[in-house]
Amino acid sequence: MEPLRSTDPARIAGYRVLGRLGAGGMGVVLLGRSPGGALVAIKLIRAEYADDAGFRTRFRREVAIARQVRNRWAVPVVDADTEAPAPWLATEFVPGPALSEAVGGGGPLPERSVRALGAMLAEALEAVHGAGLVHRDVKPGNVLLGLDGPRLIDFGIARALDDTVLTATDAIVGSPGFLSPEQAQGRRIGPASDVFSLGCVLVYAATAGRPFGSGPVEAMLFRTVHDTAELSALPPGLRPVVEGCLSKDPQERPSAADIRRAFAEDAVGGSWLPGPVTHLIAERSARMLALPDIEATSLDARAAGGPTDTRPGTGAGNTTAVPASPGRRRFLAYVGGGVALAAAGGTTAWLVSSGDGQGTGGGGKGGGGTPRRELRIGLQADLSGPGAALGAGQERAARLAVDEHNAREDVPFTLRLTTVDDRGDEERARAAVRGFAEDPLLVAVIGATGTDAAREALVAYDEAAMPVLSVVDGDIRHLNRVFLCARPRNDMQMLPVSQYLGAYDIDRIALVDDGTEYGRQTTRFLDAGLRGNGRTVFAETVREGSRDLDAEAERIVAKKPGAVVYGGGLPGAGPFAKALAAAGFRGPRLGTQAVHDPRFLAEAGEDAAGWLVVSTAADPASVPSVREFAAAYRKRFDAVPPLFAAEAYDAVGLIAACALELDREQLSRQDLLPALRTTSYKGVSKSYAFEPANGMYTGTGVFVYRVERGRFRYAGMDGAEV
Repeated sequence: MEPLRSTDPARIAGYRVLGRLGAGGMGVVLLGRSPGGALVAIKLIRAEYADDAGFRTRFRREVAIARQVRNRWAVPVVDADTEAPAPWLATEFVPGPALSEAVGGGGPLPERSVRALGAMLAEALEAVHGAGLVHRDVKPGNVLLGLDGPRLIDFGIARALDDTVLTATDAIVGSPGFLSPEQAQGRRIGPASDVFSLGCVLVYAATAGRPFGSGPVEAMLFRTVHDTAELSALPPGLRPVVEGCLSKDPQERPSAADIRRAFAEDAVGGSWLPGPVTHLIAERSARMLALPDIEATSLDARAAGGPTDTRPGTGAGNTTAVPASPGRRRFLAYVGGGVALAAAGGTTAWLVSSGDGQGTGGGGKGGGGTPRRELRIGLQADLSGPGAALGAGQERAARLAVDEHNAREDVPFTLRLTTVDDRGDEERARAAVRGFAEDPLLVAVIGATGTDAAREALVAYDEAAMPVLSVVDGDIRHLNRVFLCARPRNDMQMLPVSQYLGAYDIDRIALVDDGTEYGRQTTRFLDAGLRGNGRTVFAETVREGSRDLDAEAERIVAKKPGAVVYGGGLPGAGPFAKALAAAGFRGPRLGTQAVHDPRFLAEAGEDAAGWLVVSTAADPASVPSVREFAAAYRKRFDAVPPLFAAEAYDAVGLIAACALELDREQLSRQDLLPALRTTSYKGVSKSYAFEPANGMYTGTGVFVYRVERGRFRYAGMDGAEV
């Protein structure tokens, strides 16, 4: 990072500017800190673009689209002002080096690292293309390296700049050596152009060279259009995929999904980067500790009789002036690849004295009559929409846990539960986050129950630096700095299926997805794992509502599979089970988390009998460890607890256990987050543990059920007893 120059603003909107990250033809990239303490990279657009009405229209449109990109390997747009005199956008800051820096300074990456890089960047491009964007500038400088994976940046403005930049003399869109032939010739481009650029990036990562050489721009562009790529130094294992990416004909290139599938097994497990690069990332991240906190403002300096910062800003007379911070500090622990890192920030804390005893679980006194401190927990759930039954069960279970905690006399604080009904609606989900964030006594949230609501809420929770535990959502796209996935993620729930098929030596497996993102997540790693163990796999897609469902089932059965694994969601599961039975298949049939639902039993009827279902929910009706909780729930609410109620009960216990372990008079959200991510907790449903770096679940907790007599009967856990 470089120091600020006299022409750089001291503040942009609510962000304090800390330094320069870089500059280019379109403007300058600045490091900023939000009022809540989060670090962001702010792109400030040059005046000549800002004065172009056409550019503003495109910029406005592209920023709106870019906000919809949701992928763990694509750096999200978190804020923007497309109407400012100097328009800008802010993205999440990644402290790691660019691929260009890592390779330029340390040499090529090992083949496995390059394969993992390809899988994760391809996944990011899938999300970009799925949002209707074409990146247009996939290059090593736009790939930042993190301990858990790469981050693709700059997908928010590439197309908006396209027409404007093309009007400039000797200007091209993209970077020579990494752009596609159609870009070099000024032709219309699509997602295949990004695939070509990705191929160039993989060559660079593996060889430290460009596939079409270097030298004058005109020469590189000519070779890109007319010459064959130079791949002699490329490891043989990478050549088939890379050669496909570098086809001159866009129609002959693989899709981003094809590339992801080709490299999928290398994107899983362990440190993905060589040691020197890991240490470089650690060193870069540690530097963030030295950055000034948000309270060091010019107003503070004026109060102390010091000089006033008069660099260009947003205040009157270009003088920076913001209210003094109350001295809040943030501590964010990031652990990954064996390196522990900390970053400074700000938000205060909050276990406070409260003896009113009002509301859900509030107040209370210790054994000596002294009012106990209060810790508030939020619960965001769909209580009146399509997921009301699930949400109400979580709310009741959380209340039961709160009341049981408050009945204890050996704890120094009481709990209070604050509940918000989001009805499964995205806007109400965002409003719920705003309400929680404004409560200084609330330190963590359990939620949300709806997939769409969860996606929207997680972005807002990240901005509010609010730890959020989800006992329902296992979508691997929802990784961010505050999220804890309190159940095995969608792709990992299938491990017992692999164990089952291996234990019974079953070959020729029909692996069926429904064409959805959920179906892709549940089947892709299982597919790679089965093939890697020498199994024959028939990968099939049977979409929900297919008019030829019977014919598709007959086609699958005609291949004589030893087992059929359905990796799709609930809507298509029942009809598929009936079609499979009608086609005469009687062998092992296995379903996912989504199939663990009474509606599957109702829709499939007698054709559901014998199905094995893997699930991350401890069914209160049949899992032995949950029986005591289920009895207490029935006694309290005169109702049978639904799925995931026991997990919500455990989530309250997990938060309380972390707070007890920290044993602080004042406890902040930022204190609690690293504690949650590094704790192990034995709940009534399962054992909880998390990846400190990203909050993903690492504990036990995949249950297997067999459908018998119209019910889900517990058959074992994590494949051990099936």
